[in-house]
Amino acid sequence: MSIFSYVIFTVLGLAFTLIGLFFILLIAKNVKQGKVVREQLAQRIESLRMSKMLKAMGLDFSKYLYDVPLSKINNSMNNCENCDSIKQCDEKLQQEVITPEEIDFCPNHECLGQFKELKKSESQHPVTN
Repeated sequence: MSIFSYVIFTVLGLAFTLIGLFFILLIAKNVKQGKVVREQLAQRIESLRMSKMLKAMGLDFSKYLYDVPLSKINNSMNNCENCDSIKQCDEKLQQEVITPEEIDFCPNHECLGQFKELKKSESQHPVTN
C-alpha cells in the first residue's frame, strides 16, 4: 500500500470519528432537551386536576409522562384546561379510586382509559429478555 492510501484511510477514519462524536453530542443534547420539556409538562400537569385524576385512576404519573407521546399529553392538558365539567370532576376526585367508566364526562376519559388498559396489559404480560 502506498503512503497516499494511508493518508486517505487516516483522513477518512478521522472524518468518521468526528461525525460519530457529533452525532453522540447531538443525541445527548436532544435527550437533555426532552427531559427539560417533560419537566415543564410535569409542572403544568400538576397544576391541573389531571394529576389528581391520574392518581385516582391508579396511574403512575412519571410513566404517563414518559410513555405517552408529547402531542397526546399536550392535547390532554388542553382538554383539561378547557373542560366544562369542573363540578363533576371535583365530585369524582373526592373518591380515592376512579375507573375509566366513571369519568365519561371527562374529555380525557378515552386517552386515560387506553393508557390504563395498556399498563394493565403490560403488568399481566411482562416483556422478558
